Amino acid sequence: MPPDITTESAYPNAKWTVMVFMGAATIDGNAPLLEAAEADLAEMRLVGSGPVDPGFGRKGDELNIFVQVHQGGDTVPRRGRITEGMTSGINGLKPVEKGQDDLDGGAALGHFIRTSLNDAHHDAENPEHHSLLVLWGHAYDFAIGRTPTTDGTIDALDFTELTRVLERLQLQFGADAKLDILGFDACDLTTVEMACQLEPFAKYLLGSQIGIPLPGWPYDRILDRLRRPYGRLMGATEFGSYIVRRFCESYGAESGTASLTLLDLNRAEELKATADVLAETLTEAIRDPGVRDQICALFNMSQTARGKPFVDVADLCLGLMRNSDDAMVIEAARALGNLLISPRLISPRPPEVGSSALGYGPPLVVEHGRNTAQTARLNGISIYAPNVAPERDFVAVRHLYNNFVFAEKTHWSNLVHELARYS
Repeated sequence: MPPDITTESAYPNAKWTVMVFMGAATIDGNAPLLEAAEADLAEMRLVGSGPVDPGFGRKGDELNIFVQVHQGGDTVPRRGRITEGMTSGINGLKPVEKGQDDLDGGAALGHFIRTSLNDAHHDAENPEHHSLLVLWGHAYDFAIGRTPTTDGTIDALDFTELTRVLERLQLQFGADAKLDILGFDACDLTTVEMACQLEPFAKYLLGSQIGIPLPGWPYDRILDRLRRPYGRLMGATEFGSYIVRRFCESYGAESGTASLTLLDLNRAEELKATADVLAETLTEAIRDPGVRDQICALFNMSQTARGKPFVDVADLCLGLMRNSDDAMVIEAARALGNLLISPRLISPRPPEVGSSALGYGPPLVVEHGRNTAQTARLNGISIYAPNVAPERDFVAVRHLYNNFVFAEKTHWSNLVHELARYS
């Protein structure tokens, strides 16, 4: 039985709480986001919060959609529950209360999540109460939600601050409480580093290895399946996979490149350990200048997109397996590559949500989609490699990168920064 495929009777009290936190401020040199935010809100209003289609005999608020929008400057952020009856966009939301609108340290995000879950009467300990948090906006240099401040600088939520926000929420909702899906309607965030960082707080990570075309996710098509399900509400694995497919279908080749991935964060510890072994073997191998040049070339071939300091993990592993003469490098690359696509053996048990009758859980890359020939080398998850983008100032952001759990606990940071010295 595939993950999350169960009979209708298994979900008598199922519900979804969807929370979209939008950083829609205009930043010089970046695509303006206000129009895209309004378009996404319009899509959400087409679906709206509330009970699922009454033809299935269900009652109550099985779907709750909450949005908070930050437009930057002196504009007051706005927040609200999205319903079908709403007739306006951002201005139809209510102003956020003073004291809950401070972006510093992620305070506004924490208030938004806490308020949304409370308003939805979300029970974090009930496995039938599912949650999706979407962080929406510009993301780069290991931060998201960039907003101009009154003194002319740019504020943003870096991912160590995001970690602290989620840690504080767990203190309220329980140490074992996790979001079902933590999604990013933002660029370049399906990475090894993010998977290892967010594992304590979410079951699945949903995002893109590359840029997200505007206006982003097709919220009407995505959320409509929750409001009008085929007899039951989907669980997290199935819904995350559904989002990947609907997103990639929404952008033809003429729209530009698009890719989306669902990662199983239950395998993040395995990912960290296996990537560390590869980092150690490569660190030893690059002591030979000739081998170092070959490895740098393989990194360059696996770059996710021109100018981006990331490589596709599976593509890099394949290149190392095919081209390296070092048996230890080959074996380490094979182990990491296999982790991405191999199902996880678990104890056989009766069919239940998230497992199967055969006793196998999903691979780390649960679902991956892409839309053009330019994305053919993408396989679902990237890893930081500043050596493939020498025009970027990797020294200026190294302190932010080194705050990642993955960078602290593995040899990868030293490896790629060493390679960057020779780029």
